[in-house]
Amino acid sequence: MKLFKELGKEIRFLLLLLVGSCLLIAMFHSTPQNFSLGSLNWTEQQPSQKDKSEKGSTNYDIQDDASENDEELVPSKPICDHSDWRSDICNMTGDVRTKGYNSSSIFFIPRVHTLVPKEQEWRINPYSQKMYTYFINYVTVKQLRGPQDAPICTVHSNSPAILLSLGGPSGNIWHDFTDVLIPLFLASKPFKREVQFMISSYNQEFVDKHSLILKDLTRYEIINFDQDKEVRCYPQMLVGLLNHRDFGIDPDRAFDRFDMFKFRLYVRNVYSLPREISIPYRTDPHLDKKPRLMLILRSTSRKFLNQEEVVDIITKNGFEVLQVEPKKSDNLTELSKLVDSCDVLMGIHGAGLTNIVFLRTNAVMIQVIPFGGSHMNNAAHGYYDRPAQEMKLRTLDYTITTEESSLLDKYGWDHPAVKDPEAVAETGWQDRQKYYWLEQDVRLNVTRFQPVLVKAIELLKG
Repeated sequence: MKLFKELGKEIRFLLLLLVGSCLLIAMFHSTPQNFSLGSLNWTEQQPSQKDKSEKGSTNYDIQDDASENDEELVPSKPICDHSDWRSDICNMTGDVRTKGYNSSSIFFIPRVHTLVPKEQEWRINPYSQKMYTYFINYVTVKQLRGPQDAPICTVHSNSPAILLSLGGPSGNIWHDFTDVLIPLFLASKPFKREVQFMISSYNQEFVDKHSLILKDLTRYEIINFDQDKEVRCYPQMLVGLLNHRDFGIDPDRAFDRFDMFKFRLYVRNVYSLPREISIPYRTDPHLDKKPRLMLILRSTSRKFLNQEEVVDIITKNGFEVLQVEPKKSDNLTELSKLVDSCDVLMGIHGAGLTNIVFLRTNAVMIQVIPFGGSHMNNAAHGYYDRPAQEMKLRTLDYTITTEESSLLDKYGWDHPAVKDPEAVAETGWQDRQKYYWLEQDVRLNVTRFQPVLVKAIELLKG
């Protein structure tokens, strides 16, 4: 201490400074790297933007090379999910790159500091009902460890993308709504048009026919994925569409508990139809106004063999009849206005009944159910009755008898298709389709059918 006092003032100051520095260094190395000391926060230094790999010149964070210790990690949430019996789905957020032409591949590099497992690959059916495999171009989704194996971006986007398919049975209006438009609406609407659609198995007729809905869901160009030679880079991408059920929405799985009633109102709005208005029969001030019934006709299977009789009985029961045979080439803007002008839409079970999406609240759907036992009854309920009721429409079913089916004339009473439709149904879809969907026509017993028309009038007046 005596020696310390004898030292010069300047030397004593330097010694104190040296001791203090040593104490601070010791504190730093003995303290965890992440800690808070008052308002001072210590965190692990993040790499600067320049330190990140610039391969592909993307604007998104790209994954640094993971250490060897991470190679066998299993992701807690895989980006692709095959578990749903209807749909294959992939959801990627990070650096997503597409290579459509001659490849049908999606490359995904997770964000920086995401623990990445070993490279993985999924083969995806992008059609929303994966049981359909015809006219489908499968997509390969590859999760990479880093950008070194990914193609270099040629087009950059700050908006997400959705990759879907128009293969399978799309082109049939029921499948158009069930398999494409409803699932696409549910997937894209939350993005408020800030999303780009990429279409595999591209179909220009579909795009033209449903252009009003498609343009309402995205403000971007629709990309023909199979012919696209660009490498497009997105911050997020959905591959495939989740299909809840036939011509329907499960509110528990939809954003904002969206349902089919709201979807019908949405469709009416897109087609510039009045959103909330009573059925035409109730809004017309003329006392002699007749309710209008649209009769959906078919030219192939499941058609009316006594069409004139059917029209006559409908007219005699107080309806104005509008006969329509929907076609793939129909202008839906014009057709939607015709449907909107009607109080009742009637037809044999088939795709034409899908036009109930253009009806007004509390309008009536009359479904004539072909012969075929519980198989046909279940299809009628699941494909149209349930959706119509969820849309807040009223439904009336008329199930034909054996005598009203053309199968009796063709095969006779002793044929299994006539005698025991339940047994035929158990043999599988091929026989069910052959007899009850493709070979059957209907000769309506108009006397037996008349009470259905009476009930329809009651519903409209009630």
